Amino acid sequence: MHHSHRIVQKLGIALLLGLGVGVAVTTPAAEAAAFAQFADVASYQPDDVVFFKSLATNEVAGVVVKLTEGSADGDAYVNPKAGAQIKAAQASGLKVSLYHYARYNSADEARDEADFFADTADQFGLGKNTVVVDDVEDSSLADPYNDTVAFQSELAARGFNNQVTYSMASWFWNNKVPRNYPIWVANYGVDSPQVDNAAAWQYTNNYQGKNVDMSYDFTGIFTNSTNNSSGSSTNNNQPTPTVTKNAVAQIKYVPGYSVALWNGYGAARTFSGRKLPHNSRWKVVKQIQVNGHYWYNVGTNQWIDAQYTDHPNGFSNLS
Repeated sequence: MHHSHRIVQKLGIALLLGLGVGVAVTTPAAEAAAFAQFADVASYQPDDVVFFKSLATNEVAGVVVKLTEGSADGDAYVNPKAGAQIKAAQASGLKVSLYHYARYNSADEARDEADFFADTADQFGLGKNTVVVDDVEDSSLADPYNDTVAFQSELAARGFNNQVTYSMASWFWNNKVPRNYPIWVANYGVDSPQVDNAAAWQYTNNYQGKNVDMSYDFTGIFTNSTNNSSGSSTNNNQPTPTVTKNAVAQIKYVPGYSVALWNGYGAARTFSGRKLPHNSRWKVVKQIQVNGHYWYNVGTNQWIDAQYTDHPNGFSNLS
């Protein structure tokens, strides 16, 4: 996302469509166009409603705003347009997420940067359920893998668990960044992200000539609507899950591949660390419909996305 660090790879032949950090399905690049898109912006882009409304189309449903760079004791950079960009994006109906540009070169520096990011997000009134991205791409990073883990751990300790890791494809290929959270891959001039399990793919830095980055959202993390103002980190405004009776859902994805099991449902969900294989069967304890989309509870707070089952439209045999 940092304009001085871009890569262009050779033409690929497969699009790996991940479910969160679940196993991906190989699909022609043309099918990527079926997914919602989201922009990312920094101080280089405008901060007025006109600009954001020009982005807010049936295809573009979210925006990731650069908030910070470095730490309070280091660069202490806060995007001077962030406040106006957040408000303009929200007024335009776009889901707002935030990103931090990493400069850390030790675990301590990483934790300091996480605190700076969290403090600034709190000051801007963004809730703990906001999607927060660690932009890990700067060539000066000496140990980006371990330092990023430290950054993520500190950010989680501050209550921000809806995390995503962003980097260029080559860094994921070379294991320079962790994959313990959903990943967002930058890869231009190709027809796929070329990284397994990509939750999102940044495919251009000049969408429609607007000098703005654009990405496909394969999981809905960046585009599913949610109120991310302070205090809205739960599903309080959503309907109560309904108990099901004798309901069993079978995973219907792609043979040999799996889908993610989530903690929670909807836009506030987080990855549980488990994946459910194609054709496996699961007893559904509860179901809930959010914005016309069904989610199934398979025990405790573990949920699956109904669209990847043989019952995408819910069960009618309710108790």
